Amino acid sequence: MPQGDANVRRPRRSLITFLWRFGLVVVLVLTGSLGGLGYTLLAPATYTATAYVLVVNGGSDQSGPAAVSFAQVFGRLAPLPETLEYSSLPLPRTPAGAIRKHVQASTSPDTPLIRITGSARTPADAAAYANAAADALVQYGTARRPDTGVRVALMNLAEPPATPSSPNLVLDVAVGTASGILLAGLGAALVSGRRGRGGTPGRDAAGHAPVPEPAPEPQPALERVDRVEVRP
Repeated sequence: MPQGDANVRRPRRSLITFLWRFGLVVVLVLTGSLGGLGYTLLAPATYTATAYVLVVNGGSDQSGPAAVSFAQVFGRLAPLPETLEYSSLPLPRTPAGAIRKHVQASTSPDTPLIRITGSARTPADAAAYANAAADALVQYGTARRPDTGVRVALMNLAEPPATPSSPNLVLDVAVGTASGILLAGLGAALVSGRRGRGGTPGRDAAGHAPVPEPAPEPQPALERVDRVEVRP
């Protein structure tokens, strides 16, 4: 065999061996990465804007336990349609029952601060959702002040965001790649488990040849005894 042909065949054999062993892993990882990239390119952009509302006590201790407790309650009420009706700011047109997709509220267990986030396809609508919900919560808190004893104040309004919050190219590709790696690992574990249970023909699960059982020892032959008649 010419030396040149041997030098060409060796890398080819190495490539075939690599693809045979790790082809499924490579395919799954590439599929996950391309899926994340495709989502980034095809998914519509979503913008988020945030407004902050503060709950304070009526007494000298403006950030006491009562204010924190009422902030937790007001945070749960902020996205409700019944609360949003108190807003003096207009809300973007929203299908019935879809307001919770655009308005979310979060609170802290230590501070009486309510974070209201609006999300939409455009920066202006995202800020409009957040500001309308914040204004509604202030108006609602003011109407309930004789009963609660706390005051709800607007800390700052939301500004239209300059960039979308999603999709995120780096994050989406990383998530897709991680999903592909996870699927590849599960597939490799499944194949390895099947091989371990099935074994190799003529060998046990550990790869050792079976040990033959000892042959039974031959039994001694019984001697034949002729029948002898005894006459008196």
